[in-house]
Amino acid sequence: MQDPSPRAGDASPISPLLANVLKVGVVVVLVVLLYLAVGRFSANPTASVRVDVTIASTGSNWTVTFTGVPGGKLPSGMFVLLRDASGTITVPRTSLENLTAGNWAATFVLYEKTNPAAPDVQANDRLLIDRSAHPSGTRIEISDARSILAMDTLK
Repeated sequence: MQDPSPRAGDASPISPLLANVLKVGVVVVLVVLLYLAVGRFSANPTASVRVDVTIASTGSNWTVTFTGVPGGKLPSGMFVLLRDASGTITVPRTSLENLTAGNWAATFVLYEKTNPAAPDVQANDRLLIDRSAHPSGTRIEISDARSILAMDTLK
């Protein structure tokens, strides 16, 4: 039979009460972390911001006209990416402010403002896209730093 009395060399570094308090504390912390993780995924998503565009074929270009743009979107913070029909990127993600006449030879895309005095992108601003460089079936993605705002096919 074992002697239940503690011996001089058997002193435990943590009392049984403190050990139980630590166990309960760890369980509480894990439950809180699980609650936060699950709550993050099940929360109602915020309304997504969209940009509305129309696409027309005019002469040797596609004309992508912005018809609805949320306020405060600057050309430096909005981007265009083009993919051919097979999904290969033909114009990498490029800000609207860099789609200039000087860069036409590199991208064959031009951003035109209808009101140069307004700093933000507005309705009726447009993109001119060369049809021979970017034929029918090319996919256009317009995005900002956080999300894709519009996707469409040139046709």
